[in-house]
Amino acid sequence: MRETLNLLLPTSCAICERADFRLCPECRHKIHQQLFLPPLGDQLQFYIELPSTQWQLPVSASGIYSNELARAILAYKNQQRHFLGQEFAPFLAAAINIACPPRVLGQPTLVVPMPSSVRALSTRGYRPVEVMLKMAQRQRLLGEHTRTSPVLHYRFRQLLGGQQKSKTGPARRSGDSRLIAEIPKYSGQPIILVDDVTTTGSTLRSAALACFEAGYDVIGAVVLAFTKPPSDDED
Repeated sequence: MRETLNLLLPTSCAICERADFRLCPECRHKIHQQLFLPPLGDQLQFYIELPSTQWQLPVSASGIYSNELARAILAYKNQQRHFLGQEFAPFLAAAINIACPPRVLGQPTLVVPMPSSVRALSTRGYRPVEVMLKMAQRQRLLGEHTRTSPVLHYRFRQLLGGQQKSKTGPARRSGDSRLIAEIPKYSGQPIILVDDVTTTGSTLRSAALACFEAGYDVIGAVVLAFTKPPSDDED
């Protein structure tokens, strides 16, 4: 059956380009080896300093952005290999569930995906983070005490902006917040931010500040993978 289908619709592995596989068994195994389920190690947890506040944003990552995992994420985001989201969703959902404990009063924690700019959406045709969260919901992987809600939006002047990858570190960290948050239904609404990859943390920093100013209780953030800084110095 595989051979017949590939005669009609030739395909290749999204990672190694091996023929006849969307994702070959070897590459799938390597991706799963580079992603982790809770409890996550110290190397996958860090804090982002928030300027003008005495607050740090705790961030958990399911993996490190490198090797096969990095190539898989790029294929998922930029090459329309949507099926790879099914490989990522269980790991992302597990990290979210650990970061979102049940609330005493029964109020759900909002799972807030990072929004996509108009330029990124027009290039990709879909929102990668939202797609992964929808896959996790369909598989009933997210806890009953969570609810996905896209409360973050780009400011009008930032809608047509380019991707973060094309900007330098100082450019990412400079300027006012690029994001705004909808007003919560009640003050102190708990939320957790979700993104696919973080490099300098500028997007999560901007999102956390926007949500904090709107009146949300930002519990933390979860990303699929993070990029290690170029220096080996732990600081």
